Amino acid sequence: MGQIDKYWDKIHLQYNSTYDNWLNKYVYLFNKNSRIIELGCGRAYCSKYLLDNGFKNIVACDISQEVLKMVNSSIPELKTLLFDMSNGLPFSDNSKDVIIADLSLHYFDLNTTNYIFDEIYRVLANDGLLIARVNATNDKLHIPNNSKEIENNFYYDGNIYKRFFEYKDFDSLFNGFDVCNLVQENMSRYEKPKILWEFCIKKSQIKRGLKKWLIQVIYLVMNQIDFL
Repeated sequence: MGQIDKYWDKIHLQYNSTYDNWLNKYVYLFNKNSRIIELGCGRAYCSKYLLDNGFKNIVACDISQEVLKMVNSSIPELKTLLFDMSNGLPFSDNSKDVIIADLSLHYFDLNTTNYIFDEIYRVLANDGLLIARVNATNDKLHIPNNSKEIENNFYYDGNIYKRFFEYKDFDSLFNGFDVCNLVQENMSRYEKPKILWEFCIKKSQIKRGLKKWLIQVIYLVMNQIDFL
C-alpha cells in the first residue's frame, strides 16, 4: 500500500455516497449463516444493509485505514479487515459463501483483475456467490479529461487507475462461474449519473480454467468430425 491507500483516505473523507438498495434482489440467494465478505467496502453501506437484515457473519474489507476507522466507529459490531486485494485475499480456500464487491473491482490492469477473480474463486465455497457492480464502457462521464489510456478501456488520471468493462470482457473473467445475472444499470455516484454492470455469478462445479479448456477440446473434436 502507500499512494493508493492515501488517495482513498482522501476520497472517503471528501465524499459521502449513499446506499441504493441494490442488494435487495439477491439476499434470498443466501442464508443468515452465510459467511460474507465485502471487498472495497468504503463506508460499508452494503455490510450495514446485511447486518440490518439479520446477516451476522460479515467482514468488511478495504485498503483505506481512514475509512475503516469510520466504519469501526459507526458500526462497532461489524468486523473489518485492512488489505490490498491486488496482493490476494487473506482468507482460506473455500471459506466464504458470498463476496460483495460494489464498484471496487475496476481499478486494476487486466492481469491483476484476472488474479483477483482467481482469488475470489479460490476463497468461495462450492456454489458460493460473487455479487458485484463495475464500470461500463459507456460511462465515460467518470473518465477525467486528462486521463491516459494504459490498456484498452483502462485509464490513469495521475491519481488513480480505472477500468471500464464491455460485455465481452466477462467471458474470460467469469470462467469457472455460472452466471445468475448480468445486466447494465444506472445510478448516481459522487453526485454524477453513472452507468454500470451489475452481476451475480456462482462458483461452478467445473474448475476455473478447465471449462475454457473443455470448450476448446470440444471445438477441435467437432472440427475433426466435420473434416472426416
